[in-house]
Amino acid sequence: MIASAEMQEYLDQIRQEVCSRCVERPEGGPPCLPLGKPCGVELHLPQLVAAVQQVHSPLVEPYLQTNRQEVCPTCPYLHHPEFCPCPMDRLAVLVVGAIETVDQRRKRRDHGHEVVASLEGHKRPELAEVVRVYEEAAGTWTGCDWPTTFGLTALNLEGWTAEEAEDQAIEVNREQRQTWEDAACWLEEVERRAEEAEAEAEMALRTATAGDWADAAEHARRAWNLEFTTGRTFRRQPPTWQRFYEVVTLAAWAHDRRQATNRRFSITVLNDS
Repeated sequence: MIASAEMQEYLDQIRQEVCSRCVERPEGGPPCLPLGKPCGVELHLPQLVAAVQQVHSPLVEPYLQTNRQEVCPTCPYLHHPEFCPCPMDRLAVLVVGAIETVDQRRKRRDHGHEVVASLEGHKRPELAEVVRVYEEAAGTWTGCDWPTTFGLTALNLEGWTAEEAEDQAIEVNREQRQTWEDAACWLEEVERRAEEAEAEAEMALRTATAGDWADAAEHARRAWNLEFTTGRTFRRQPPTWQRFYEVVTLAAWAHDRRQATNRRFSITVLNDS
C-alpha cells in the first residue's frame, strides 16, 4: 500500500492529465464523487496505481487486463454493467501516462539523492546550499508541464508525452495527423532537454564537490539554458534549474574570493618575513 502523502502526487498528475480531458466530469469537479458522479480514480487510486506499476508494455491491452484482474473485483460497481466508473475503459493511455510520469519523476529524484550520498565531502559547509537546491530540483522537470497553444489548432500539450502524441497521431483523422506528428517531435525535444539539463546539473554538483567551481558554474549554466530555451520558464514558475544556477554561481564567486584573500595573505606573510 502506498502512503497517502505519496499518493497525492499521483492524484495531482491524474487531475492534470486525465481529469482535465474527461468529458464525463460534472460541473465543478473534480472531485466528482461529492457531486454524485462516482469515479474510479477517487474510488480505487492506490489499487489503480499498483496495477499500472505491474506492467511495462508499449501496448495498452496488458494494462487493461491487469486492471480487470486487480481492481475490478473490489469495485462496488462490478455487477452494475450499465455503469462503470473506471477511467481505464476510456482514458487508459492518459491514466498510464500520468502514473508513469510520476514514477519517472520519482526515479530521477531518488537518483539525485543517491548522487548526493555518493559524493565524498558533500556535507562541507560551502556545499550546503548547493546540495539542498539540487535535491529540491532533481526530478521535478521531465517534459512539457506548462500550457501550450501548439500548431494551427492551438493544442494544449501540457502533461502529454512524445509517446502519447505519437499514439494520438495514429488515431486522429488525416487532417490532424501532421499536427500531432509535429507535436510528438516537439515533445521529444523537450523531454531530451529535460534529461540533458538533469545530467548537466549532476555534473555541476560533482565538479563543485571536487572543488572545480568554474566547471561547476558552467555545467549549472548549461542546465539552466536548456530549460530556458524551451520557453518553460515563461509559463511555469518557479523554474527548475534557475535557482540552482544562481546558487552555484554565487558559491563559485565566494570560493574565488576566498582563494584571492588567501593568496594576498600568503604574499603579505612572505613580504613580512
